[in-house]
Amino acid sequence: MARLMNPDGRQMYSRPGRPGTGERGRAMLILGGVGVLLLGLILAVIMSLTGMFAGSETTGTRPSADPMLSSPGLGPSAGSGPQAEAALAQAPMQQLPVSAVSPRTLSTRSAGPPIALPQPEQVTGALVPTGFPATEAGALAQLLELMKVGMADADPQTWARAYDSLAEPGALPAAQTRTSQDLVDLRRGSNMNPTGPLRSGMRISWAPTSVMVKGTTDDGTYTVACALGELVADNDGRVVSFGWGNCLPMRRVGDQWRIASGPTAATAPSAWPGSDEAVSAGWRDITR
Repeated sequence: MARLMNPDGRQMYSRPGRPGTGERGRAMLILGGVGVLLLGLILAVIMSLTGMFAGSETTGTRPSADPMLSSPGLGPSAGSGPQAEAALAQAPMQQLPVSAVSPRTLSTRSAGPPIALPQPEQVTGALVPTGFPATEAGALAQLLELMKVGMADADPQTWARAYDSLAEPGALPAAQTRTSQDLVDLRRGSNMNPTGPLRSGMRISWAPTSVMVKGTTDDGTYTVACALGELVADNDGRVVSFGWGNCLPMRRVGDQWRIASGPTAATAPSAWPGSDEAVSAGWRDITR
């Protein structure tokens, strides 16, 4: 089984589990926010949805801090191979209430120093910039580039094209990912076209703010990378913002990081970036 580390550096192990149901609550909360935005109602109505989904939360153990970047000791060897990868990917992550995604006061604490991410070496001729080093920081940087391209205009087809450009054979199909399902729900519930350009005067964007490494197999070729950012919906100047996180299993194939085959990662703990909830979940700021 792959290693998992607490944010304080203490090692733990978790048996594989079924992914939590928090993604549906997260999707519906975002959906409700955009719906309210489109209807021009007050922001307070958005948070009334929180009670509806208070039970739809990700449960389980706390995610690891990146051991290569912050943890002073790793403890015993943990293993590699398909079984270790599946256990790492499916291990549930820390529970957070759905309300944690809404804007709130920033924390005075941190989960660790900012993580410096490398720049891509390949930025032309590819839909998603690539060319990151064979390190956990490289896997995180590759995930961020995928998210920035794939989340544009909250279009499931854009996500599918970006995802497919990096997925190795046997990876979960793009349409079955939680990201795709969230985007489909968001557009459907907001009475938007299923795909294609947004209506005039509306913009939806996702900007990365924080990352964490859930864990890495002993051989260093498989990492579950996680990214958190601010999802912003702007309709003619009326703005709704949420924290939105995602984890994906990444595998080193040749000189590139790819979305790994096998089980996808359990749901990330979404929170408002920089909040106490985000810090408690292990999210750390990024720097380039």
